Amino acid sequence: MDLTTTRTIDITKLALDGLMMRQKAVTANTANVITPGYQRQEVTFENQLKEIVEKDDLKTSIKEKNSIQYNPTSLDLLMGENKKPNLTPQQARYLQSDVYGGYNPQITTDIDSGSDATGNNVDLETEVMDMAAVGMKYNVLAGLEQKQFRIIAGAIKGDM
Repeated sequence: MDLTTTRTIDITKLALDGLMMRQKAVTANTANVITPGYQRQEVTFENQLKEIVEKDDLKTSIKEKNSIQYNPTSLDLLMGENKKPNLTPQQARYLQSDVYGGYNPQITTDIDSGSDATGNNVDLETEVMDMAAVGMKYNVLAGLEQKQFRIIAGAIKGDM
């Protein structure tokens, strides 16, 4: 594990935030199951997380392609004449950009589901299943984050 990066922790935190918002939406839906005219709420964030991971992967690729490389035949650093990474101005700006900054889970109203006679489209059975699924995902991600913190703590204590 590269202790100089916190990618797993950062992405896990964003996912946990999205799941917490989703759980709040499911809770609101459940609480309004008999409210006339209530339209169920949904929270989407997975595509944003996927995009963040892809952007972060691109950053890693740019860094790897432009890193200092050891050449065992000449004991020189292979980079360029000026001994600096060969980054284009666009790559340099991209490396300085914040790929996590635009994360914003979206709350949407479900208008596609059929409504009952009162205009309410909440299905209690679906909400209970969603609540269970969100809880399981949250527990898995919280466990992953806890494991990452244990690894870091072990490295700091010298247990590794």
